[in-house]
Amino acid sequence: MTADLPATVIGCSNLIVRGGRYLLVQESKEPARSLFNLPAGKPELGETLAEAAVREAREETGLDVQVEYLVAIYHCPRTSEGVGVVNFVFRSTVAGGMLRTSTEHPAVGYFSREEIAKLGRAGRLRGVHVELAVDQCAAGNRLPMDTVQLIACAPSPSPAGSEHEQG
Repeated sequence: MTADLPATVIGCSNLIVRGGRYLLVQESKEPARSLFNLPAGKPELGETLAEAAVREAREETGLDVQVEYLVAIYHCPRTSEGVGVVNFVFRSTVAGGMLRTSTEHPAVGYFSREEIAKLGRAGRLRGVHVELAVDQCAAGNRLPMDTVQLIACAPSPSPAGSEHEQG
């Protein structure tokens, strides 16, 4: 396990389609350097999964997106990077912004299904979830957004010696 990551990481990914082509970003940081992935990242504390996907799309591509629905949830108990991942893949549409690259993502662009398959065969995809998500989206797979239910946090436990314990 990587020192700064928990045993299982939550990923929030965007499947963005334009003209039958799918948006991918190229990673520049190790351990995924030069691999292509869906625009994705981890949620921040207090952020919903969909909010994280929207933020990550903006940070990685320059695009403002709107989440439409959940395509799939993928669980890999142990990746080649040494952690587990639960990846929530959302079908998102572009609502604004300008497509751009960055230091962290030096290549950003739309790829055909065949181009994605070629990247997969060459070992240039971040994970098998990329091709699975593209195929499931193309097949019309749609999970309701309430598949993941947002709940309030549990109340804090009472401190020791509270009035219930006093005589």
